[in-house]
Amino acid sequence: MPAPLALVTGATGFIGHHVVQALLGAGWRVRALVRPRSDVTALATLGSELCLGDVGEPSSLDPAVAGCAAVFHLASLLKVPWKADFHRVNVAGAEHVAAACARASAPPTLVLMSSLAAAGPAPRGGQRAEAEPPAPVSVYGRVKAAAEAAALGHAHRVPLSVVRPPMVFGERDRGTLALFRTATRGLHLVPQRRPGRIGLIHASDLAQAMLRIAAAGERAAGPGGPVGQGVYHVAHPGVALPYDQFGGLLAEALGRPVRALRLPGPVTWTVAAAAEGWARLRDRPAPLNLDKYREATAGDWVCATGRIQGLGFAPTHTVAERLRQTVAWYRAEGWL
Repeated sequence: MPAPLALVTGATGFIGHHVVQALLGAGWRVRALVRPRSDVTALATLGSELCLGDVGEPSSLDPAVAGCAAVFHLASLLKVPWKADFHRVNVAGAEHVAAACARASAPPTLVLMSSLAAAGPAPRGGQRAEAEPPAPVSVYGRVKAAAEAAALGHAHRVPLSVVRPPMVFGERDRGTLALFRTATRGLHLVPQRRPGRIGLIHASDLAQAMLRIAAAGERAAGPGGPVGQGVYHVAHPGVALPYDQFGGLLAEALGRPVRALRLPGPVTWTVAAAAEGWARLRDRPAPLNLDKYREATAGDWVCATGRIQGLGFAPTHTVAERLRQTVAWYRAEGWL
């Protein structure tokens, strides 16, 4: 009997690469949905099948989904919340993928990558649970929540689960690279005087959690069903780190002193506004923008992990070990 086949959208991205690796390591065959101009160099070394298509083009998705036992939807647009494409790619893309799964003769299990931003921050000192009604505070969070809702419209036919991680880091990630580069200069910038807490997850651990969800996770009931059914918050269990103390972990991973510098909120807002303005003028993504400012100053980004732990999820490495692993990769590749 041939190994099961999985489709991965967003496979050329940071998290997508780790998901492809995890699937191949678990004995799956992998089909990666790639656009004609995508850089597939890294995927080619892994040995996945390449399928030309685009989540914005529904007609390209039926052949991509055909024969798949599972679909992992990770394709998204980031760091440009002011652009019309931000909603189209994230929301319409999720709906197109779910609809293609629903049209399949044997609908595959769909694991939809979302974000803890769709749920919103936790109460001060608490944890955000899956069963709490979403309360996003940013454009990104609202778009991710809308993408979930769009996909859930097909849950009556498609076995669907949603994954919401907090901050994701790891090898190949350019998103958090700026934090590491700043830390190499001896600084860890904290966006407000009263730092919130954060949860963390390494991309390899997140990928393993997604495989468990695909195999044995709870499925969503669709619109009108219980809030949070089929939703999994995935973070390293037990980690709720004040953001200023995260600098200490970076210092340990880098092997050098790092000082946390707490910025007044208005200073962070001014820097974020300037960075976004410059990005808009150049029509480029902005890792720091006003939307990220809203998230960074909204409170605690910590989530309950009991539901995913109930599927046997237990990372084999600590966050500190994963940070050292990430630093080693960055240095080997000349990124640091």
